[in-house]
Amino acid sequence: MAEKRWQALIELSALEPDDATPVEFNGRLFGVYDTIDGYFVSDARCTHAGANLCDGYFDGKHIECPLHQGLFDARTGTAIAAPVTRNLRMIECRVNGDVLEIYL
Repeated sequence: MAEKRWQALIELSALEPDDATPVEFNGRLFGVYDTIDGYFVSDARCTHAGANLCDGYFDGKHIECPLHQGLFDARTGTAIAAPVTRNLRMIECRVNGDVLEIYL
């Protein structure tokens, strides 16, 4: 297994302000959330049925799955409303200059 390291994901200017932005990186789809508490990154697929969460409603804290309206906290990945029961896998991220980096 490769050693984890910080990797550039996306320039901040390319993000949807105060919204969820889908980003494909190395064959994986991530959701980048511009929340009221800063930037957070998760796998973009719902843990219930695999829908792209970035197509769902985002209120600055929560992301709602567009398929069955399951709800997650976009800052922690916690599943908070049915039908989702499994948390999102969150990816450690940081801002470095004008780039959002992830630790993979």
